[in-house]
Amino acid sequence: MAAMFQVLHRVMGPADTLKLKCGKCNHQGEWTRDQAFALYGPDAAPYDIRRSSKCGRCECKDRISVWI
Repeated sequence: MAAMFQVLHRVMGPADTLKLKCGKCNHQGEWTRDQAFALYGPDAAPYDIRRSSKCGRCECKDRISVWI
């Protein structure tokens, strides 16, 4: 049986939010399902989101945590 990748449209319900946190300065952002789909696309996986994101405060790119 093939493994199912965790992508936004599979794991986010209408009331869920996507959260990102910077490991350097602890700044945290939160997006609704619609905002997350618009920013990253419904087929974005956690590694895609981490790779394309940076902190809005300190602009760190390599210490971003992602969860729903």
